[in-house]
Amino acid sequence: MNRNKPKTGFSPELLILAASTGGPVALEQIIGTLQKDFTIPIVVVQHMPKHFTAALAKALNRKSELEVKEARDGDCLKAGYVYIAPGGSHLKLNPKRKGVLALSDEAQINGVRPAVDVLLWSIAENLFIERIVVVILTGMGADGLAGLTHLHQKKQVYCLVQDEATSTVYGMPKRIVEAELADEVLPLSKIAARLSVLAGKEK
Repeated sequence: MNRNKPKTGFSPELLILAASTGGPVALEQIIGTLQKDFTIPIVVVQHMPKHFTAALAKALNRKSELEVKEARDGDCLKAGYVYIAPGGSHLKLNPKRKGVLALSDEAQINGVRPAVDVLLWSIAENLFIERIVVVILTGMGADGLAGLTHLHQKKQVYCLVQDEATSTVYGMPKRIVEAELADEVLPLSKIAARLSVLAGKEK
């Protein structure tokens, strides 16, 4: 947790936001704060049932300068867009196609679908993306731990974790901290500004 600064030359190509219980509020504060010229695509895994994620995407889109949408199979990642994994499907990054998302109805992982572990595993095997920022937000359970561990073995990763005081449930973030995979632990109110710095928007 005392690493504080990414390696010299770290220029992230993708931002992952992961959340469970309490996530919609946290996502609204972060995504609603980022400006329309945010320089990297954003992919969100929020534990939600089928159909609910479409409503979440619409609600966030109304409150954000970014374009927020429920991800579809074959979507191509673009800066200025937020792609939310649809409830009932895992979301992956196609390992052999640059910036192309894919949906899967494989079995639940960690008791959920979508699972952030599935997304992170797929990014680890992707041939095109090397530098990723991962944000683990409020939520119960350990989704994200295995995927982040594997991702660290394959790619350059910088991980932000929501702190206990501002988390509705300090489960997912706590597991990352305990595994010493968190580069920074921040209150929710400071995460968006830190992401802007990491993306090169602010110094």
